[in-house]
Amino acid sequence: MTTPFGPPPQTRFDVDVSGRDVAFFAENGYLAVDQVTTEEELEWLSTVYDELRGRPASGYLDAVFDLTRPYGTTDSPNLGQLLFPERLVPAIRDTAMWKNARRIAAKLLGVPEPEIESWGHLIFKPARRGSETPWHQDEAYWDPALSYHAVGGWMPLDDATVDNGCLWFLPGSHRGDVHVHRHLGGDPSVHVLEIVEARDVSAAVPVPFSAGGMSFHHPRTLHYSRPNVTGRIRRAWANEFQTAPEKRAVPADRPWVREGNRALRESAARR
Repeated sequence: MTTPFGPPPQTRFDVDVSGRDVAFFAENGYLAVDQVTTEEELEWLSTVYDELRGRPASGYLDAVFDLTRPYGTTDSPNLGQLLFPERLVPAIRDTAMWKNARRIAAKLLGVPEPEIESWGHLIFKPARRGSETPWHQDEAYWDPALSYHAVGGWMPLDDATVDNGCLWFLPGSHRGDVHVHRHLGGDPSVHVLEIVEARDVSAAVPVPFSAGGMSFHHPRTLHYSRPNVTGRIRRAWANEFQTAPEKRAVPADRPWVREGNRALRESAARR
């Protein structure tokens, strides 16, 4: 695919985590790393991000879509997402950001780095109207027939603050099973999920970041971000790292996944 940018900067920047960091992650279900890329590379990543974000929206998972509106909506997103940017720009996998995140994820998962599979997604909140991301667990989105050993990474391309939508984590919430979720407003044609049962999140911790830092979290860690009430967009680059999922003997009971998949198929059939 033709792109208006060249390869990423060829500058080496290696980041790792300590045993204390790994222990913190195991206890709390999240970890913050101050910097995983360089200013030069961040500029390249921002150029890639903005070019991909500016491509026409389809309202479906094959292009930019709004997480908070029904499938097929092509209006400017309130909470935009683009899946698998590395398929469109394979050079993303050559960046220090990707390599450092993969190295750290392997340490947090306790597996050799070559066993790690990975994929990314771009999430953005427009200035002043960017919607909140409801409290949820990432694994609630995934195939209930599979068992996962995974960790998510989240890097802001703009300084992330409480006011523009930095992530909040509930420490220790990764223990136990996936909670009951539903699609926002109970509408399965809306992609984003929210946890159903009331949870005490008074101990939740905001994790503001300078651009180029990255947080890591367990796929069952409850997390959330506030609306963007500032005058600037909040762009984030999220990556998932995992070993190959294994088939469960008995699929987990997550009816919201079936309902969402059915709604997506039915909407796509009307395109």
